[in-house]
Amino acid sequence: MGMEIKFQSSNEHYVADACVAWCFDDRFTPLMGEFLKQFSHLDVVKVAGGAKALAGGPSPERDFVLGQIKASVRLHATKRIILMVHIDCGAYGGSKVFNNDMAQEKTHHEKELAVAVAFLNQEISGISILCVLADFDGLYEVPTV
Repeated sequence: MGMEIKFQSSNEHYVADACVAWCFDDRFTPLMGEFLKQFSHLDVVKVAGGAKALAGGPSPERDFVLGQIKASVRLHATKRIILMVHIDCGAYGGSKVFNNDMAQEKTHHEKELAVAVAFLNQEISGISILCVLADFDGLYEVPTV
């Protein structure tokens, strides 16, 4: 017999406080849990690299992440998007690609987030976007303008 978990989930529709594009690296799952406590209802898109797909050119990955965000906006009236990237991300090749230079790596991720924000602003009007960078000491807001 397979696994069975009994749990009473709400069947009420909701308005999402945000749609979060977060990396699926499990080292940051506890941080995500702590960060997301401030919200009531969220739509979470967990993919390798988090916001990375939105910063690249046309690709199936970018289409998928954008489609999930647009579905959140359409289905749950989401007005805010949160984009996450993190230090030592395997989708970028890890910190070794940046010669383990944390400042260089953070600068790269900040530039990627700015590109992702510009792309989303072209695709979705009237949306607020918050960018965050995670490292092994916490989560930090990244200004992109």
